[in-house]
Amino acid sequence: MGLVIWFLVVSLQGVVGQEAHRPETSRAEQILQHLKNPSEDYIVVISHRGDWRYAPENSLMAIQRCIDLGVDVIELDFRLTKDGHLVAMHDYTVDRTTNGKGKVSELTLEEIKSFRLKNAAGVRHSGQQVPTLEEVMLLVKGKIMVNLDKTESKWVREAYEVLQRTGTVDHAIFKGNDDVKTMRDKYGSLMDSIIYMPKLWPENPDVKNFHQDYEDDLDPFYYETIFDTEDAEPLYIAKTIMKKKGDGFLAIALWDELCAGRTDEKALLEGPDSAWGWLLEQGANAIMTDRPEELIGYLSGKGLRNFDSLKE
Repeated sequence: MGLVIWFLVVSLQGVVGQEAHRPETSRAEQILQHLKNPSEDYIVVISHRGDWRYAPENSLMAIQRCIDLGVDVIELDFRLTKDGHLVAMHDYTVDRTTNGKGKVSELTLEEIKSFRLKNAAGVRHSGQQVPTLEEVMLLVKGKIMVNLDKTESKWVREAYEVLQRTGTVDHAIFKGNDDVKTMRDKYGSLMDSIIYMPKLWPENPDVKNFHQDYEDDLDPFYYETIFDTEDAEPLYIAKTIMKKKGDGFLAIALWDELCAGRTDEKALLEGPDSAWGWLLEQGANAIMTDRPEELIGYLSGKGLRNFDSLKE
């Protein structure tokens, strides 16, 4: 009998030990679950180029600021250097954002690392270097997700290799406005291994079929939705077809033609209900912003930032 009791105690300790050492779900994993289960109860906040008013755009400091604020996703731009490295850079050249000059594609990583980023809004030089995609993903790992811009249909394989190497494939959202056939022809089964968010644009000659083709093939759980007017077709699709299916609708509150004028600036000048609130009324589950701190404050005040609101 004593031996049986000893065995049960040891077994129980083993189970308790396993529970104690079982890794907790990271914040990045929880954010991904919110994206996969879009709702009106938790609005995802996406910061454009990091918090670039606080630190240089696309810099590690701007990214860390977003992590500290509780942003969910950071939209960052990446371009390929002459020697095959992806670096965080919006423009074709480094001229606007650094103290250097030249096209990213004609510069080596070593050359780009010798430059220093300009401070917020490009006013003066900082002491920060241009980060690589690898450096970015190591910083964000477990903490936040990244929306990869400028990779589009150009450098998906190169980016994927970095994500694999850093163990962050599930931390990154690829996006683009090429149709699904183009993406399949170029990347084949790789499209099934990444998180992909198509862009719905008003100038797309057949946005309805563009959306349906993605639904039939990849069945994305989120779409970046662009609408220059309140009756633009992408907004109609988001409010009807996408909402009925339960897909997420990302609104871009950066400048007028992206969101029918319901911008961050309008929110600050005329009140957040006139801009961010209007986007929520249209069914937006996520908002991309240049004002992450203010947007988070607004949403929190409305009870729309309850991170533990995921339904079982």
